[in-house]
Amino acid sequence: MKLTDFLPRKAIIPVLKAKDKKGAIQELVQAARKANDGEKFVVADIVEAIVAREKIGTTGVGGGVGIPHANLDGVRGIIGAFGRSPSGMDFSAVDGEKVHLIFLILAPPAKASEYKDALQKVIHALKRPNFVKFLKSARTAKDIDDIFREVEEVASV
Repeated sequence: MKLTDFLPRKAIIPVLKAKDKKGAIQELVQAARKANDGEKFVVADIVEAIVAREKIGTTGVGGGVGIPHANLDGVRGIIGAFGRSPSGMDFSAVDGEKVHLIFLILAPPAKASEYKDALQKVIHALKRPNFVKFLKSARTAKDIDDIFREVEEVASV
């Protein structure tokens, strides 16, 4: 599995309009649904499930990154979205810092293994030198998609 398998260019938001965590999650869930034609879930239901999951434990992993994710009924495949918040937002991150980069990952309970693979792909990419720095400075969905593709090439070598 590659980042671009579940983070298609159509689901990349270079500048999120939202100023808070719930708004960002809603914007990203809408983008994920629009980018995945076969998905018919109700955006509000998915947003509420993710917000409830956030109350169990933050997905603000530190370093300016948030990875809201959930195994949910109603989702058919492994889907995601990515958004940037240039000014950052409170995500209750483990390091207390604002979050600028948000990776959303959704999956049905029946695809738990693929769901874990998707999370691992994001985590491995975040560990690559300059990945976060390049994403923070990217301006367009194409630039961000290119960064995802470059990190995939490096990982497959």
